[in-house]
Amino acid sequence: MKPSFLIISSILLVAFTACKERDPQDTTKSVSGAKATIPWEQCVLFTDHDMTICFIGAKEERCPCDTQCLWEGSVDATLHVTTSTGLDTTFTLTTNSDPINLPHFTTIAGKTIEFVSTEGITCADYGHYEKYKVVITVQ
Repeated sequence: MKPSFLIISSILLVAFTACKERDPQDTTKSVSGAKATIPWEQCVLFTDHDMTICFIGAKEERCPCDTQCLWEGSVDATLHVTTSTGLDTTFTLTTNSDPINLPHFTTIAGKTIEFVSTEGITCADYGHYEKYKVVITVQ
């Protein structure tokens, strides 16, 4: 019985430590204005809009390296938004890309949130989400 208790306690300790390391409050920076670059698993407080946006997930669907494609593809970014009024929601936006013109913006709490682009991601970085940064505007 005691070894099982120690194993379970150790697993819980590791899980709680991992959760603490990803606490959004520890990774939130404040910006004024309408535009910010948000690194992977980080958050930005848009002070002018009283809205915190976190970049929590991505899906790479661009044309692979050294391949000729008819369409360059897109990147999906999953964002989490909270406001001081109690709004707490998660949604996914896609880079605006011709010819498809995928859903690259949404309106939440009367504000339009737009996924403008990715930043600093080369073809070799595809799928290495820890390197990803998204450019987001709020208006």
